[in-house]
Amino acid sequence: MATQHGKCTNFGLCTKADTHEAQDVPEGSEFACAECKRPLTATGGERTGQSSGDPLPKIIVAILLLLLLGAGGYYFWSHRGSGAKVADAPKNSAAVSTATASTTLLRLSGSNTIGAELAPALVEAWLTQRGMTGIHRENSAPDETRVSGTSNGATVSVEIKAHGTSTAFAGLAAKTCDIGMASRKIDKAEVADLRSKGLGDLTADANERVIGLDGVAVIVNESNSVDSMTIQEVAAIFAGAASGKKWNVYARDDKSGTYDTFKDRVLRGKALMGAAKRFEDSRTLASAVTSDREAIGFVGLPYAAGAKVLAISEKGAAALVPNMNTVRTESYPLSRRLYFYVPDNAIPDAREFARFALSAAGQNVVEKSGFVGQKVEVMTTNATPTNAPAGYLQLMPSADRLTVDFRFRTGSSQLDPKAVDDIKRFALAMNGRFSGRGVMLVGFADSTGTASKNVELSKERAQAVGEQMKRQGITPAFVTGFGQELPVADNGTPEGRDKNRRVEVWLRK
Repeated sequence: MATQHGKCTNFGLCTKADTHEAQDVPEGSEFACAECKRPLTATGGERTGQSSGDPLPKIIVAILLLLLLGAGGYYFWSHRGSGAKVADAPKNSAAVSTATASTTLLRLSGSNTIGAELAPALVEAWLTQRGMTGIHRENSAPDETRVSGTSNGATVSVEIKAHGTSTAFAGLAAKTCDIGMASRKIDKAEVADLRSKGLGDLTADANERVIGLDGVAVIVNESNSVDSMTIQEVAAIFAGAASGKKWNVYARDDKSGTYDTFKDRVLRGKALMGAAKRFEDSRTLASAVTSDREAIGFVGLPYAAGAKVLAISEKGAAALVPNMNTVRTESYPLSRRLYFYVPDNAIPDAREFARFALSAAGQNVVEKSGFVGQKVEVMTTNATPTNAPAGYLQLMPSADRLTVDFRFRTGSSQLDPKAVDDIKRFALAMNGRFSGRGVMLVGFADSTGTASKNVELSKERAQAVGEQMKRQGITPAFVTGFGQELPVADNGTPEGRDKNRRVEVWLRK
């Protein structure tokens, strides 16, 4: 019986992928990984029951060679008589340029936050993993990068255009890019538009890939004495409605996903003041803030170097600065997810690259680029909030909190796309460095409805996470819920309610 040969590329989420294990699949069976069920990447032709001495393939090859030699001889002798010289073909002929030109392997478009440094770094690591050499990047235009490498004498490149998140969805719609980079979640109108163009549901688990986390940092000059602000205070300054201190306001441009996040989470319907200075590039904005004593601006966390980052508070929650713990658990009020959007009809290289970004190797690149990766680790600071309910305070002294909180699709107990991938990361960690430790799941709800109903909902969500863990062979030792207690965001906004509906993960010491 013939067999097919392949390898899984679901790096970081499948042990067979991480160990590069070759898999043999009988002909007629689904060509998918035995562990994670993702499609395999073919690594060779079919192997049949014929012995290596079967003469048929050799005969076919010999016939093809004779045909090629005959065609070449005919071409040579037919042109020789006319005086034409094959060797004298122009050096700029189409044949020569085709052989030496770079082939575009993949096209990315969208977020400047992702595309300025993170995406090129991910591409370089991905091409290296594929065995390419001579990998280098060059700027083909402002905020546009081409990363190239060589394999078997052929040069291939990946094109990255980083003009803002809105251009990701425009590029996907126009089919001028293969992956959309976004520093905010796709909105309903964009989902409907792309679905109507045959690109499928971009919010499906396989299409909406969270590649890392970031915090929109509110920054001021280092000489400024202000240390923290409420979201309402920040909004008043950027809307030009603050009294007292004079501020010079710096903001990203309208195409920016960073600006979209700031507009939705901070301005909340208020108009940005007309005198604000606008920037397409986060690095340029941050540099301007560091040179202006009256400046205030906002950028993605990796671009805040040299400026003072403020602690931000939201109604009902404590003021927090964006750092590894507060962003990874998404408790920082302006934390956000960084996305790759991959359509249903994506080319195989697009899916492979997105999976690489989610792998352990890809997440290392995310962190080296200054963003927050999605590794499952014990939190470095484990302070229990003083306003925690009594039951919570009794549980936690004997446990360590992990840096992952599970969240859900709006209005349901169905895990969102990030949580689906987090379950797999968690399972790998439990089968490795956390093996043998008891798992405790602690659910929370928003404040909609009665307190007793919210306790019930929070327990149901924790149980839903527990059921997903059981499918991975992990049975939680303890599951509970504390309803609307300990909010991490404002229950007065849809985004805040989504953040408050969460399940924390703790491990018994």
